[in-house]
Amino acid sequence: MNTRQLYHDWNADYYYSAVHTAPDRKASDCLECGKCEAVCPQHLPIRQLLKDVAKEFEKK
Repeated sequence: MNTRQLYHDWNADYYYSAVHTAPDRKASDCLECGKCEAVCPQHLPIRQLLKDVAKEFEKK
């Protein structure tokens, strides 16, 4: 997402689907349980960030 937003990299779609995600696993698979946010040392809103990533990279 940083590559897309900061550098407007046209290759970001490829990296999302081929490098940063496991086969058949996408950001939209998040169950929104919040466990990741509870342990995040940077206190990031991970659930919302994953929604943003899914909206940006999983358009069809």
